Amino acid sequence: MLALFGMLMLLGLVQYHGLRASILADLGSSAELIAQNTSYAIVIENDTEAHELLTALATSSNLRQARLESLDGRLLAVYAGGSTHWSHSLVLLKVSRPVLAFGKPVGNLILTGSSQKLLIWTAVFLGVGCLAIFGAWLASWFSAKRAAKTARQAQQSLAWMSRHDPLTGCANREELRAHLRELQRRAEGMSALYLIDLDDFGVINAAYGAQQGDVILRVIAQRLQHLLGSADCLARLSADEFALSLTQGDEPGFANFSRKIQAVLREPIFIGNIALRPTACIGMALLPVDGADEDSAIRAASAALSAARLAGHGGFSRYAQAHDREMRERAELAEALRQALAKAEFHLHYQPIYSIHDQSLCGAEALLRWHHPTRGMISPERFIPIAESAGLIEEIGLQVLGLVHKNRLEWLSRGLKVPPIAINLSSLQFLREQSKDTFIQRLRDLELGPEALEIELTERAAFEEIEAEDSIINRLKSLGYCLSLDDFGTGYSSLSYLHRINCDKLKIDRSFVRRMEQDPSARQLVKAIVEVAHAFQMKTVAEGVETAGELEALRQVGSDAVQGYLLDRPLDANGFSTRLSTGQASR
Repeated sequence: MLALFGMLMLLGLVQYHGLRASILADLGSSAELIAQNTSYAIVIENDTEAHELLTALATSSNLRQARLESLDGRLLAVYAGGSTHWSHSLVLLKVSRPVLAFGKPVGNLILTGSSQKLLIWTAVFLGVGCLAIFGAWLASWFSAKRAAKTARQAQQSLAWMSRHDPLTGCANREELRAHLRELQRRAEGMSALYLIDLDDFGVINAAYGAQQGDVILRVIAQRLQHLLGSADCLARLSADEFALSLTQGDEPGFANFSRKIQAVLREPIFIGNIALRPTACIGMALLPVDGADEDSAIRAASAALSAARLAGHGGFSRYAQAHDREMRERAELAEALRQALAKAEFHLHYQPIYSIHDQSLCGAEALLRWHHPTRGMISPERFIPIAESAGLIEEIGLQVLGLVHKNRLEWLSRGLKVPPIAINLSSLQFLREQSKDTFIQRLRDLELGPEALEIELTERAAFEEIEAEDSIINRLKSLGYCLSLDDFGTGYSSLSYLHRINCDKLKIDRSFVRRMEQDPSARQLVKAIVEVAHAFQMKTVAEGVETAGELEALRQVGSDAVQGYLLDRPLDANGFSTRLSTGQASR
């Protein structure tokens, strides 16, 4: 601002001197003209004629006074060209010219210029400049204020975003930790921390699209928020996991509140005409009983959530010290799994699959087994979830291919006819983009083509991959592999997705099969599944057949193939070799 004013004063000074020079030049021209004609009046000392000559200067707008004097200083004539003004005394503009007669000076002509125009125009220039500078300063001030306001809003927005989930508006993990620290600082009674993990949200998200999945998450967040008071906190920790902090209550009340959470989640959410009723596993920890600070509280609630997941969909667990032991055991098993991969401790059993018409062997499902050196046999239901969470499932899947290849070569070397072996794929095997290429290349290296291998997919794996053009499902299908949809009917199946997945087989879950003898509605349901599969040119395999009545019921509804303990238990490689030699069930 000072620099602008300095520049303005400099320009004003230039303007002032320019106007002054112009006025002096005008006065000088007038003085030259009159001085040439006043010598006669001076010589004869004719005052009247001298005055008339000076009156000719009236044409000059810049003249204030003209004086004609003799050489000895006597005033011969004077002319006042304008009204006196205070400004004339501030700035003196004088021009003096000698009056010559026959080449010799006989007097002086003195003109005094008016400084009014000079001061007015200089003042106008400086005034306009000051107004322009003030206007520019005012505009810059408002602009700076707006910029500061925008910066504050942006800073507030960034601060909010750094502590909140942009999709649901809930707090994020850092905000939750700050809330728990504040609870610890105040130490006002007992509070509770709930970790809420939505069941099979990935399936819902894949089945109905990410956009609808986002809508569902926002609805769930709004419903959970309505359960809370102003001092409570709701946070979203991951794609399908929420945390809820309840600040006041007692242990029975906190346990009852978990049922309120489940009730709110089970309220239908409509996608078009389809009503979804989500469920969730909930782990609860009490503060400060189970955790004295935010880290220990979150760790306790996580341990409780892990226990709730083991109970199945909709499970609830309150933290207990046994959960810590469970967490440690899971960590130990994860490390043992890494060692098992390095030491090749895994082997396969094969569950034969038989045609329902003549009970001839038409395939087998490969089942992974792990014999730990000190722990003994560990169930897949125990170690597979740990392998998935530890990021080991991809390597295990590749090792399964190697085991199938090894067993198959041995059977072929004995001259046995080996039907296609079905292996199970997990969607978690292909989280990395290069995992798909690695899996396909492994199939080629081991020469496990479509005649040797079938692929079984859970509904979850199928739905999560259905939208991607370069999905492992589409790539395997394009290579000619037979695809089976496992455990059909236990998830979010729909006819439109059956058509889009374009599988070759449906495997009917054993939960339907075991009710067929006593429950007519279960039999009708299985019949409907078979008819739908056949309408889509798909074959059906019924799992878990354990009684002759179930086998007969499946034959009546038209199932194509069966597997289960009635016909054969899972066999090791040698036992399955014996079964291949007979080609018939052991029943």
